[in-house]
Amino acid sequence: MTRIDRAKYAGELAATKFPDLTGRFQFWCGGSGRRYATSRYLPGQTPAYDLAVSLYVKRTETGPKVIAIAAGLADQAAPTDADEVHVHLVERIEALAFAHRDLRALLEGGNTPGTAPEGMMTSSNVIPFIPRRAA
Repeated sequence: MTRIDRAKYAGELAATKFPDLTGRFQFWCGGSGRRYATSRYLPGQTPAYDLAVSLYVKRTETGPKVIAIAAGLADQAAPTDADEVHVHLVERIEALAFAHRDLRALLEGGNTPGTAPEGMMTSSNVIPFIPRRAA
């Protein structure tokens, strides 16, 4: 199994006692096969988390597709064609770098169900890392 084959959408939270939480939390698998929990937000409503990987998602008939990814501040402006922002929080900068690299596989041809945007991953899909300035 290749790195691209492991990168995929892994579904919603199964919350039988709290069904209202089902759509709030989503799971994605990175190229390593590691599973990442994300919180789902509408574009423009994402809190300003410092250490976060943001997946910009477009809902399609075949399921959600990651159309862009960013690391650092979670409240960056979303691409105009994104329907949702799925945010994965980390504790340390090293974990942020690993998660960002791992989840980029979703742009490189993973992203099942469906596929990544046509063609190779471009710089417009990866939003530059912009750290918050120390006070």
